[in-house]
Amino acid sequence: MDKAPASLVGEMSIMDTSGHKQLKWKMDNLDEIAVARQTFDTLVKEGYSAFGSRNKTEAKQTVKEFDPTMEDVVMVPRTVGG
Repeated sequence: MDKAPASLVGEMSIMDTSGHKQLKWKMDNLDEIAVARQTFDTLVKEGYSAFGSRNKTEAKQTVKEFDPTMEDVVMVPRTVGG
């Protein structure tokens, strides 16, 4: 894992029935990173898919593990087609 500059902030957008929620963490704040990691892990266990990028201008890729140096993460719930 690369060390991010202290001034950067990561943002997780969580899609849900309310539309979406946002969770932000400072990349130099271990407590905020721990909350974001726990949220990520919980949502993945619930069936959410994660997509992220190192910065907001890059295309998002599928993410399997939380990386606190990502600036942008989107959590999408499992969808069921019919």
